[in-house]
Parts: sequence; C-alpha cells; structure tokens
Amino acid sequence: HGLVGQNGAGKSSLMKMVCGVYRADGGHVEVDGEQLVFGSPRAAGEKRVTLVAQELSLVPALTVAENILLGHQPATFGLVSGRRRREAAVELIESYGFNLDPDAVVAELPPSAQQRVEILRALAQDARLIVLDEPTSSMSIDDSTRLYEIIRQLATEGTSVVLVSHFLDEVLEVCDVVTVMRDGEVVANAVPAGELTAPRIVAHMIGEEVTGERAVPTPVDRTGTPRLKVSGLTGPKFRDVDLEVHPGEIVALVGLVGAGRTEVLRGIFGADRPTAGSVEVDGRPAGIRRPSDAVAAGIALLTESRKHDGIFPVLSTTTNIAMAQPASYTTVGWIDRRRQQRAADRVAKQVNVQAASLEAAVTALSGGNQQKALLARWLIEPPTLFLIDEPTRGVDVVSIGQIHSLIRQLVAEGMSVVMVTSEFEEALELAHRIYVMRDGRVVDHVHADDADKPRLLAASFGTQAESEAVR
Repeated sequence: HGLVGQNGAGKSSLMKMVCGVYRADGGHVEVDGEQLVFGSPRAAGEKRVTLVAQELSLVPALTVAENILLGHQPATFGLVSGRRRREAAVELIESYGFNLDPDAVVAELPPSAQQRVEILRALAQDARLIVLDEPTSSMSIDDSTRLYEIIRQLATEGTSVVLVSHFLDEVLEVCDVVTVMRDGEVVANAVPAGELTAPRIVAHMIGEEVTGERAVPTPVDRTGTPRLKVSGLTGPKFRDVDLEVHPGEIVALVGLVGAGRTEVLRGIFGADRPTAGSVEVDGRPAGIRRPSDAVAAGIALLTESRKHDGIFPVLSTTTNIAMAQPASYTTVGWIDRRRQQRAADRVAKQVNVQAASLEAAVTALSGGNQQKALLARWLIEPPTLFLIDEPTRGVDVVSIGQIHSLIRQLVAEGMSVVMVTSEFEEALELAHRIYVMRDGRVVDHVHADDADKPRLLAASFGTQAESEAVR
C-alpha cells in the first residue's frame, strides 16, 4: 500500500500514530478486526506492527548485528549469546541480500548502510505489518532494487507493507494500491496503482494539474576565471580529482554510493583534510584548512545527512536557520533577537519553509521542510559557491521543484553550485555539466546536453570504457 503526498501532508505523522510513536487525538487502529490504540512502539511491536522511520533510530555505538537483533536477542536464562546473535544477524543479512559487515560499528557506516540495518531490524521482528517511511532515500540503485524485491516477496508471503515514498514511479511499480494525502487529509484512498500515473498523483497532491515543462538552464560564460578550480585533490576515499565550476554554473557529481562524491565536497570545504592537491577560488589559492576558512572565502556546504550533521534538534527553526552566519545579527558578540528573527523569517519565506511557528523546535517540521530550512541557513548572507550534498533527499515532488527553482534563481544571480546527487535524472535536469565518480576517481565528464542516463549509469558501474573528459 503506497502512501504519498507533499512534505507536511501528514504521512509520517499518521504512520507514527498507527505504530504507537505518537498518541492520536481520536480514532483507533484495527488489527485483524480488533480495535486498538497503541500507546507505544513496544505495544505495536507486540502485535507485530513495526515502523522503519525516515529518521533512523539505531544505536550508533553498537555493531550491525547488535542493532539488527536489538530487543530480540537470543538468550539463555537471561544471558545474551553473542555468538548466536551474530549467527542470526548473518543469516538475515545473507537471506535478504544486503551487503553488510555484522561486526561493523553502526556509527562508522554511511547513511545508506545504516538504512539497510534499520530495515533488517524490522524484518528480524517477523512483523505482520511493516511501515517503511522513505526507505530508499539514501540507498544505491542496487539496494533500492533489492528492497523492492523484498517488499514484493513479503507481500506474497502474507506480510502487509505500507510504503511511504516520494519516488512516484517506484510506488506505482511496486505497490498494489496507493493513497494520497494533502494538508492532513486523504484525497485519494486505496486507488489501484494501475489506474494512476505519476502526473495524476501529483495533481491529487497539489489539487491541480501540472504541466511538466522542463526549465531552460541559464547560459554560462566559461571564458573567464573559474569560481572554483580543484586540481589533483586527494584524500582517504578519493584521488586525483580535477574539476572546475564557473560563475552562474551548476556542476553535478554523480556515481554510486561510496564513489567518493561526499568526501570531495568535505575536502573542498575543509571538513576533512585532503592529503594532496589544491583548491583555488576566483583564481587564488583558497588556503582552506577548516570550515571557517571556507565560509570566509564565500563557500557554503549543505551536508548529506540533516539528522547527523545538519539540524540542531533541540533548538528552534529560527536558531537553526541563523546558526551559520551570526555576524548578520550580532553586535560585539551580543545576539539581537529581533534581527535574528527578521533574518530567519526572510530566508524562510524565500525557500518556502512551511511551519506553524519558526520558534518551535526544528524537529516539528517535516523532513522536507527541515531540508529547506538548512538551505535557508546559508542565504542570510549568500555565498558565492554553494556545495550541496543531496539537495532533495527525502523531499516530495512539489518541494523538489521549489528547491530546483531556488537553485536556478541563485545561479542566475551569479552563484556557483557543486551538487552531489544520487538521482541521475536530477543531474540531467538541473546541471550544466556532470562529473561521474567511481572508486574515488572522476571517470567521466560531460555537458548535460550531451549526456543521458545510460551513459551515466555505464560510467558509474564501469560497464563501458571510461569516456575522455569533455574539454
């Protein structure tokens, strides 16, 4: 059963009520005809109802095996058997075809691997109903395909699955029926997937038909000095990376999970220290040794994982937005709250953050609105170079269009953007030029007008000879 809608439509909140994370104001859940109101996730779990939430709930200090069997660990007389736990975890990993090391510490895994661990933990509970909230948002193509196969297998064996996703084509391919929500209400209920199309779903989501016309990229003048020039940049997970981006240009870095794309952005920004190579900004050595140097040079970074290194969950949306650029609302070190609020409100409106109040905790926002708040964070004093890692991860199709429009507007005003994306369609839609990475190296470089998805996929997987870089 697919459940779709814009960010803030109420999908995740509804599913958290079903699974006992939130307490509903009214109504009930029926399980096999029995009316229930789950007071906690444990109560739901006792009825074999489980949720894989969009924001993962793993224990970072524990291993993969320990997380998968957490709460269901094999024990004798109350004593947990580490050997039996590991064997059970290995059996699950192998049976579902996920590539995971059972002894790896979860905190050291990339988001895509953590997502697989979370899903395996739900599968280990032998649930009758599994709710998957954006399960493929950080997964590779192979892992996403494998998960969809697992979903169909579970359904065939009698397990019910609710799939909350922004990937409408996948929803239509995998699901039997689809429900659409808008503004907290169901507007299309359990419609057979065969009767729907992606444009029709979007029309339900926003209440009107959409045209689907493609925006024309702003022309780029590459005759002058590049805004950013990276030469031979090398680090622990990438090597000999060369790339350029000019004023008013969007350059995309694509490739499979683990190709080194995120690490390149972090190396440019000074979050990780490269071991070799150089970075020039506007023709001058940047001398970036730490993130504060990058910010001083007019560079901003939107990170891949908003939960782990993006938002400050206990602070307000206003504070989260204003966090990166305090000079615009402080005087000799003292915060002017009115100036801070005005600055946050201005950029929140610019990126269309939907919030009941900016003074509430940022976690009160939907995932997509949290993402837009993080974009707004850097627009109080806009940078000249914006490094954006997965700009639309976990964002609905309407918000994707809004974020794309914002990026186009920024580059039309002269900003440069280097964007990491796992969506080849997004790179083809938005970028002027595309670099493909594999195994830490740039293996292809092409103008977006000359590229297509098969070429990008072939370069990412190494199934054809590496293309000569476009000059």
